[in-house]
Amino acid sequence: MDKSNVVTQSGANSGLSINLHPLAILNISDHYTRVKCTGATVKTLGAILGTQNGRDVSMQNSFELTLNEDDDTKFDAAFLATRRELFSQTFPALSVVGWYTIGAAPTPADVAIHEQFMNANESGPSFFVLFNPDIPDGVKTLPFSVYEAALEGESTAGKFVRLECGIETGEAERIAVDAVSKDASGEADQTGEVPSLTMQRNAIAMLYDRALVLLKYVSGVADGTAKPDHDILRQISALVATLPVMDVNELHTELETEYNDVQLIEYLTTLLQQLEAFADYTDKHHSLHSRDLDDVGLAARAMKSTFAFGASGGHGRVRRGGTRR
Repeated sequence: MDKSNVVTQSGANSGLSINLHPLAILNISDHYTRVKCTGATVKTLGAILGTQNGRDVSMQNSFELTLNEDDDTKFDAAFLATRRELFSQTFPALSVVGWYTIGAAPTPADVAIHEQFMNANESGPSFFVLFNPDIPDGVKTLPFSVYEAALEGESTAGKFVRLECGIETGEAERIAVDAVSKDASGEADQTGEVPSLTMQRNAIAMLYDRALVLLKYVSGVADGTAKPDHDILRQISALVATLPVMDVNELHTELETEYNDVQLIEYLTTLLQQLEAFADYTDKHHSLHSRDLDDVGLAARAMKSTFAFGASGGHGRVRRGGTRR
């Protein structure tokens, strides 16, 4: 049975709004990474904790599940009940709202596990989150998809129907994700310049991509290949109107000044490094050859004393006739 027989495109869904939180996403991806690194071939799955407020479902956390020892196509329901009870004591506002696994598309085995999960979680909703680690190049969306069991019907029984999902973050989660996303390779940057420059580069790259999309749309409207939307065009015009008007010559002069300042600082830094290396070399040379220099100094002083002694004719008093008393 392939995906087309497991996922139905015509089945009705509950119409709920599903939002994933960064903690749940990180937990699922970390679970997959650890299992892959160990080389295990067992199915990776776990339960998702969250809240439901009316038609809004928020998936905030997760924990791992274990498979039955005698049947690896079913998870341990007793383990699920125990972990659910422990989490309810620590996080009373959260409840089990679904489960997750790894794969490119839902399979018949996922349908069987989902039925078992709905029976074990009768008091709450049961959503199925699928994480696809094989991300194609150029894809910028998160590799997560959310499903629920299609409503009962002759043609939709035992099938999934896909739901739209989004990302929801709180202030604390944004701070944590920002700390995790910082580059931790190499030596620690005490000044924090590298993470700051990395964030600026990513922001500029994102701004460039968005501006390129707007440029392509406006060009398409101009040459007739894109359908004009006056609301979007007005928003683009308002965005362009907010940009400051700058003199091109003044901008070039400012850029040249900034460039020259940066180059001068770089040259001065290189010069200071060379001077420091030269000072280290002279210190090492002095420490290695200080004994030889001291011997040369002693010999020079001895020769000077000898010359002085010969010039005075000795320390005794000289009599007439050249004999010393």
